[in-house]
Amino acid sequence: MPNIPFFSVLAGWIELGVFSLLNYVLPNNGINKPLNWFVFVYPTEAGGLGAFIAFVVSSVIGQALKFITNFKKTFKSTNNIVLSAVGFAIMAVIIVVGLNMYVGGLLNNALCKVIANADAAGFLAKLIVQMSGFFVIYPINKFVLMRRDKSQTQTTAKEAVSD
Repeated sequence: MPNIPFFSVLAGWIELGVFSLLNYVLPNNGINKPLNWFVFVYPTEAGGLGAFIAFVVSSVIGQALKFITNFKKTFKSTNNIVLSAVGFAIMAVIIVVGLNMYVGGLLNNALCKVIANADAAGFLAKLIVQMSGFFVIYPINKFVLMRRDKSQTQTTAKEAVSD
């Protein structure tokens, strides 16, 4: 069976679903005051604090699911899981903070100026940053963090043949 990113895609859909739910529920239930903290700017028109929370929570859930499923299922990694988890956590923080929260917020604000529906603008912004993150994270996972040790893979293959 070819090495397809099925589990990454599934985790991505779950992340997008969590974002959509939170991005709809939170701002519509009064959690929409404008947020202007550090480099994060989320005006009321773009969902405010509720949109910020939706970006953060969905990204953390998505990254956790992606690590759990990708380590053994997608990449069948033989790397040390602790070292891989630490490397993945560092990368995930950069992706969550830099791409999802910062770039996602900028993109959400810009899209809200051209798309009248803040939920649709937020969904599109999240989808764009999520796909961008996938194209960055997938090769790093495959070739650095979750690679297979060739000697261990060959030993396992030889054992399987001799059985």
